[in-house]
Amino acid sequence: MSKIITALTAIASLTLSLNVPIKSNQTQTVQAVQNQKNQFRLGQQFKFPKTWQGKWFSNNNLTPSPMFIHKSAFNTPWANDYVKVVKTGFIKGTKKYLWQMPNSWKQSNKNELAKYLRVTTRKINGNEWIILSPVQENSFKNGFAFTIKNEKLAGKNHKILFQGNPQNGLVINQYFKSKALTNKYSAHEFKNMKYSKINPR
Repeated sequence: MSKIITALTAIASLTLSLNVPIKSNQTQTVQAVQNQKNQFRLGQQFKFPKTWQGKWFSNNNLTPSPMFIHKSAFNTPWANDYVKVVKTGFIKGTKKYLWQMPNSWKQSNKNELAKYLRVTTRKINGNEWIILSPVQENSFKNGFAFTIKNEKLAGKNHKILFQGNPQNGLVINQYFKSKALTNKYSAHEFKNMKYSKINPR
């Protein structure tokens, strides 16, 4: 009997000794993940107006169709990546914006940074554009510029989503709320918009 008790005591001691470091490692892992998530102070999420949200169709071969605009995110043209849209702020614990951080820091955090785009607004060619650009870049030359306008087609008003060059506002693509309108008017040039000849629709 004493041998059985001794054996059970040894097993219990071994179990406890194994459980302690495992629990400790789990806690450290959770803390590491939380620290990584809290590393950025990206500011408030941007909310697209309700008139922007939903499916948008295009006949451009380089653009996923439909393209989705969500409440605070969208699927990027060409790559169709789901990204959140935010107003950027300082990096936590610093007084630096994301684009002011060293390249080594940007490289080590590139996977997390790729999940976000920052939003700015700019008036170009008389139109107000929403520009979505990489959060780690101060320039918006690699961004996406969008504006919505009410246009009359066949006697009816329709909302058209225009995508333009973020530097000069020239239209490179346009989106419609139905596939039927897209097939009929994708190559149409609206009089109050200026179009790029480099990237035809």
